[in-house]
Amino acid sequence: MRKEIWAGFYHKISTDKQPQHLHCPLGADSWCKYQKLKATNNLKGYKHPPALDEEAQEILKPIYNDLTKDELLQRCLGGHTQNNNESFNHCVWMMAPKHIFSGGVIVEIATNIAACIFNGGFCTVLKIMDVLNLKIGVYASAYAEKRDEQRIRLANRRSTDLSQKDRASRRDTRMEENQFHEESEGLLYGAGIAD
Repeated sequence: MRKEIWAGFYHKISTDKQPQHLHCPLGADSWCKYQKLKATNNLKGYKHPPALDEEAQEILKPIYNDLTKDELLQRCLGGHTQNNNESFNHCVWMMAPKHIFSGGVIVEIATNIAACIFNGGFCTVLKIMDVLNLKIGVYASAYAEKRDEQRIRLANRRSTDLSQKDRASRRDTRMEENQFHEESEGLLYGAGIAD
């Protein structure tokens, strides 16, 4: 996984004078055009696209270092997924669902409101309403407080050891069932399966 993360960085900083495709997948079916042409012995006329400038490289390299730390990668080993209720994307798509077309302005507004709710709770919506000079009634205020209390209560319940063990147990059972079905039925869908 570490190699695959770094592949994107080194691929984008490669030049004709200094190709850095050591982490890119090898072979004729690689997503890396350089490796694809190398596998078919057609590298002679290949020209690299312009590389990321050095300022961008200096900004991105620490981010890649963070993404490849053992502590972060360790959390990916068990197939752990982020909880939808705590996910920022979930907050955005609750306001601008993916299945309903929303223009760029709507998605931007939904993203900004989601950031407020995600970081500060539902009471931040009351602050937005105040800035817009909207009248905040008793019911709106009570609703925002109730939503924030529910959010905190749910987070506290989920953080207990017993709850975490139960979720881990359910996830492991689900993974075992999926593996059993995949082994007994074979792969039913996937990239390139119809080719």
